[in-house]
Amino acid sequence: MNSIMAIARRDLRAYFSSPRAAAIFWFFLIFMGFFFNNFIGMFMQMTQQAPMMGGQAPTIEQLLKALFYNLHFILLLVVPAVTMASFSEEKRNQSIRLLQASPCTALEIVLGKFLAATGLMAVVLIASAVYPLFTITHGNPDKMIIVTSYLGLLLLVCSQIAFGLWVSSMTSNQFMAFLFTMFGLFLLLILNWMAPNLAGGGITESVLKYLANSDHLDAFFKGTLSLGHTVYFIVFTAMFLFFTNVTLDSQRWR
Repeated sequence: MNSIMAIARRDLRAYFSSPRAAAIFWFFLIFMGFFFNNFIGMFMQMTQQAPMMGGQAPTIEQLLKALFYNLHFILLLVVPAVTMASFSEEKRNQSIRLLQASPCTALEIVLGKFLAATGLMAVVLIASAVYPLFTITHGNPDKMIIVTSYLGLLLLVCSQIAFGLWVSSMTSNQFMAFLFTMFGLFLLLILNWMAPNLAGGGITESVLKYLANSDHLDAFFKGTLSLGHTVYFIVFTAMFLFFTNVTLDSQRWR
């Protein structure tokens, strides 16, 4: 456990001592602010027009759901930027050899890097809470939806980081790690929409839809806590951490 925390602290210091953490915070919050500002403008416009057009005004919960869906898209760019150098940069400058020669096991190295990346993204998610808090200050949204949405996003981030670490462990090129991680995460996002065209029905289509993370995340955005959807993210995270451990362990003896 001490080895895991030492690696996590080292990587966290590396994040915050370089411009990367600042760039991630800037990119994430600027885009969140841009979307939030536009959604607020659309929300106010639709609320004013609804009585005149005989329709129903949108709710604050719908505003928040739209915001969280867009946050999901932003994570497709942010998470690969966080994980791309986790192992690829260590390989490039050969510092991975020092870690592999230390008393740390491959699993401890993987878990240390996972904790560091997750800690950084947790701080980013906490910072983004300023936008839902704005709706609480000026409106009366269902607070449980905000809580479950952030829980779902944290589980999503953990699964994305685990996938990104696995990709990074297989290459010494940061750009390739970023590109393949982003492609893989985007594929997981749209897999349920592509499933009918790829499988054409049957059990294969059901499996492909289950592998996609969007339907599992949608349950959290609706304010529900489901054991099945939670287990999906936990198993996905554990599986790719295991793959990363196997990859790193196999490279130790090369």
